[in-house]
Amino acid sequence: MYKSFNPQELDIKTNYHLLISGIIPRPIAFVTTQDKEGNHNLAPFSFYNGFSANPPIIGFSPALSGRTGDPKDTLLNVRDVPEFTVSLVTTTMTEQMAMASSTYERGVDEFVKSGLTKRESQMVKPPHVHESPFIMECKLWDIIEMGGLPGGGNLILGEVVMFHVCEDAYSGDRIDPQKLDAVSRLGYSWYSRANDGLFELKRPAGNGIGFDNLPAFIRESNYLTGSELSRLASCVVLPEKVDVNFNELDNIKLEEKMKSALVENDTDTAWKIVHELERRRG
Repeated sequence: MYKSFNPQELDIKTNYHLLISGIIPRPIAFVTTQDKEGNHNLAPFSFYNGFSANPPIIGFSPALSGRTGDPKDTLLNVRDVPEFTVSLVTTTMTEQMAMASSTYERGVDEFVKSGLTKRESQMVKPPHVHESPFIMECKLWDIIEMGGLPGGGNLILGEVVMFHVCEDAYSGDRIDPQKLDAVSRLGYSWYSRANDGLFELKRPAGNGIGFDNLPAFIRESNYLTGSELSRLASCVVLPEKVDVNFNELDNIKLEEKMKSALVENDTDTAWKIVHELERRRG
């Protein structure tokens, strides 16, 4: 059963909280912009992500005020000076991030208010956050306005013209997510520390055989999760049947052993058990 909501029948606040509570976790961008007079603005955004690799395009969305419909300083600045930087938010700067999210008067420098350090950019005018381990310098690609109503978004797309990665977080020609220690946004006042929940999932070397090629009694079982079934279905070639002596185990114990093998990602043993259960079923 589901509880369903028609957004046309809801107020802005309810729609907003449904979005931020259900679309999780969301990365957080510290966006720095600059106005015509050279004043800097620093603001965090969790309506943010990457959209293209060639060219490298990222986007974030500053919404119009839900109360007044007025644009945020970030949007005004990007319209005036079409450049910005994005700095990754980490766990060591969460309290400063919250301070930078306050609604200060236009022209107030959130770097000063939050105590974060400016670092000069190489390709664009706005600086970036020195304490951040991952930074992108961007030039404006496009602004897509979404309705123009209070609470409406403005998708700002930018082409990345320079990446900066802290040397401590870059090893073996790749970024180490443990070292980044990124923070993600959830609903209401909840956040998540990315490296506390890390797990690795390697893609199969080719196309998996798929759920449709699993024996029906396995596919329709109520003792394996979708992820566990996926580990069986991800093998590129259906494993051959081999003779293995499982006579000391009844079917229930055998199913438990198969589930344990899949939890440990031991698909070879799991498939041997599948074949044995299939044999027992005649």
